Amino acid sequence: MEIESLIFKTEKEYKEFLDYLFSIRDVEYKNFNKKIIGIDEDMLIGIRTPILRNLGKKIAKISGENFLNLFEKLFTKKKIKYHEEKVLYGFIIGYSKINFEERLKRIDFFINIIDNWAVCDIVDSTFKFINKNKEDFYRYLTSKLSTTNPWEQRFVLVILLAYYIEEKYLKDIFKICERIKSEEYYVNMAKAWLLSVCYVKFKNETYKFLEKTNLDNWTVNKAIQKTRESLRVTKEDKEKILVLKRK
Repeated sequence: MEIESLIFKTEKEYKEFLDYLFSIRDVEYKNFNKKIIGIDEDMLIGIRTPILRNLGKKIAKISGENFLNLFEKLFTKKKIKYHEEKVLYGFIIGYSKINFEERLKRIDFFINIIDNWAVCDIVDSTFKFINKNKEDFYRYLTSKLSTTNPWEQRFVLVILLAYYIEEKYLKDIFKICERIKSEEYYVNMAKAWLLSVCYVKFKNETYKFLEKTNLDNWTVNKAIQKTRESLRVTKEDKEKILVLKRK
């Protein structure tokens, strides 16, 4: 089947595309991914991320908006099942040439279909359009800080990590880490990851924050661990930050 021949206007075409995905799947990768992501194997096809990314680029170029519309329609009808379908939807948001307002609308939909850390994190890296709309997208992100949806919370934190670790936003990032409240592992792990990269780029400011923050002990200790695992942190600084570890 030629991807270029699909315009994604009917359920029949989408089914043909799904059949194509199954025809190119990698069963070994599916089994590996099942363990890494921690989802049921019935929810996985087994498509490697670079292949899925290339498919997303092709579809975005040919009929991205049609795909997004059809996906949303099928999801509403509970006809979307697989992890790869959700990742592909996110990729096509990032790669399609649509205006900023439409992207936000699609991202709202995307956030509501995130059901594991991989869908969130893999897709975030394709939202390069943020670099051209930094302030506007930051306002969009901060409008979501009262959410209690753990995947939406992780989305905010991972986007900050990918696009906003700059001096201009640093104090806000610290405040956001304290404001987002959760007992979910994947939320607090994202905070720790974010803070460890803040330390790499802004060592003194992040050290002072970790020294005085009211964040829970687990998140602070995990941020310290992630920092000490970084190859971009000197041996001396790894020893220094260890002093902040909480009991």
